[in-house]
Amino acid sequence: MSDLPRVGFIGLGDQGAPMAIAIAEKYELRVWARRGSSYEALGHAPHIRASSPADLAASVDVLCLCLRNDADLHELFADRRIFRELGRDRIIINHATGDPIESEGFERLAAEWGVRFLDAPVSGGRPGAEARSLTCFVGGQPGALEDSRDIMGCHSSSIIAMGPAGSGQMAKLCNNALTISNLRNVVEVFAMANKLGLSLAGLREAFAHSSGASFILQALGTKVTKTNAAHIAELNRTDLREFAEAMSRKHIDPTALLQWGIRGPDGLEELVRRLPQSSR
Repeated sequence: MSDLPRVGFIGLGDQGAPMAIAIAEKYELRVWARRGSSYEALGHAPHIRASSPADLAASVDVLCLCLRNDADLHELFADRRIFRELGRDRIIINHATGDPIESEGFERLAAEWGVRFLDAPVSGGRPGAEARSLTCFVGGQPGALEDSRDIMGCHSSSIIAMGPAGSGQMAKLCNNALTISNLRNVVEVFAMANKLGLSLAGLREAFAHSSGASFILQALGTKVTKTNAAHIAELNRTDLREFAEAMSRKHIDPTALLQWGIRGPDGLEELVRRLPQSSR
C-alpha cells in the first residue's frame, strides 16, 4: 500500500458526512451515494464522485462504510463486484454499529476475495466526528488496522484494537450497555434528590465538578433535551436489546444488567423535563 492510500466512503449521513469531510482534509476522497442530494452534506470538501459502489471500489485502496445497519451492508455486498474490484489486500472498514456475528460473516466473505475487513464502530456521534474526537472500537486483523490507522485518525482520537472480527462490535455494544446502566443510576439519584427538595440544576452542576461526573450527566440538557429525549430513550432500549441478544448468543447471561439498565431510558423523559436546559 502506498504512503497515501486512496480512500472511498459510502454513508454520508449525520455522522458519516463529517467523518468523510475529515478524511478529505488529508486524503483524496472518493464517494458514492444513492441519492444525489446526499453529496450536499460534504459542503466544499474536495471529493470525486463514483457512478456505482463497484466503480468506487475499483478506484480506492481503503473503503469506509457508515451505513445504517447490517441490512444495508448485506444489500451493498450482494453485488460481489465490490470485493473483486477492490482486490487482494485492500481494506473495508465498517464504522456502523451492528451484530458481532454478522461482522464475523462479513469478514469471512471479504476474505474469499482476499479483501481485509475491519468492524470499527464509533462512539461520539456527530459532535465527536466534527471535533475529530470519536472513539473507534476495532475488530479484525492487526495488520489491516495498522495499514488504515492514519485514515481513522482523521476523525477519531482513540483507535483501539479489541480482538478478531466481531470484537469491535461487541465492545461497542458493551459501551452502550454501560452508558445506559449509568443512565439508570442518574435517574434513580435525581428522583430521590427531587423528593428531598434539592435543586436538581444545582446538583447537576455540583456533580459535574465532583467524583460523580459522567458522560450522561454532561449530556443532560445539552445533547439530550426535551425535544429529543423520547427518541434517544428508544435508541437506548434498542441498544440494550442488541447487547442482550449478542451476550446470549455468546452464552453469557445479561439478565441482571438488562433488568437494571432498562429503567434508565424509561425515566429519561421525566428527568430531562425536570432539569433546565443547559447552555454548556
